Amino acid sequence: MKVNMDSVKSLLKTFLSLSLGLLIIWAMYRNTDMGELWHIIKSANVGVILASLIFGLIGNTLRGLRWELFVNSLGYHPPRASIVYATLGNYAVNFVLPRAGDIWRCGVVSRYDSIPFSKTLETFLVDKMVDIVAGLLVIFVSVLLYIDFFASYLRDNPQFTVGLTNMFSSVWIYVILAVVVLVIGLMCTLFRKTPFMEKIYKFFSTLKYDLKLISKMKEKKQIIIYTILVWLCFYLYFYICFYAFAFTKDLGPLAGLIVFAMTNIGISVPVQGGIGPWHFVVISSLLILGVAEKEALAFAGAVFTIQSVWQILYGLFGVIAMPHVKREQKL
Repeated sequence: MKVNMDSVKSLLKTFLSLSLGLLIIWAMYRNTDMGELWHIIKSANVGVILASLIFGLIGNTLRGLRWELFVNSLGYHPPRASIVYATLGNYAVNFVLPRAGDIWRCGVVSRYDSIPFSKTLETFLVDKMVDIVAGLLVIFVSVLLYIDFFASYLRDNPQFTVGLTNMFSSVWIYVILAVVVLVIGLMCTLFRKTPFMEKIYKFFSTLKYDLKLISKMKEKKQIIIYTILVWLCFYLYFYICFYAFAFTKDLGPLAGLIVFAMTNIGISVPVQGGIGPWHFVVISSLLILGVAEKEALAFAGAVFTIQSVWQILYGLFGVIAMPHVKREQKL
């Protein structure tokens, strides 16, 4: 019986990343009285958290509509429902394997709507870059508005600065960079005429052409509007949950922005749904804002669980609905 090595690697990657997230959660909750934690969670206004969920769905729907504009700029016009369902399904797949949903989203639109995978991937990457820039702007603005918080955060969590210092002081980082530069140099000179490198050059040539088309699209204002609305929805998706708990409802919108900015750092870690890193940044941020440890643990646990179940549910709906989208029959 042959073993599919790709499947084994995927399962191993899933196991390791999930294990890392669960290890972080265990480290944070290991000394917690779960009965007391449950008592705090029961005192929350769950209706407020449930009301916040609509903003998560709206935000990801708007994200799909924005991606549609990039796809249209290359001359492809799949059904709008197809793009939106693929975007929603992205998040359910990410809970199975970190970042796999991004590839699934491009692949499923390519399959059902007869668009080359390279085109869906290119437009997705551009769309992703827009969100990365927007996320960095949110962090930058929050730092400017509340610089004392970030100074306190780095002081109370020295592992971040220690980790960066150790990384850049290690000789291995420079050895790896040198090897990468050497390999790229060899591929671009000695092996330039090989079939593999010719495909690479062709891909980048096509990518350059497509990026020019995207840069000339007329809907730039719509992209900006969609991006502002997407991030406003995600902020409300998180901040409204503050009103569900007595110990966070009076912290204010600026504090909500600070913790929201930190969650974007947490979910950037390649772990299913941000399990672990998301909890860590939320709990440590709330502690600096004056919330008691057990209350911070309860907030992170309740909000993450409810929002994750919600993302999985509408994500599964997107996955199931994709094959049933009404598409024009090609002659």
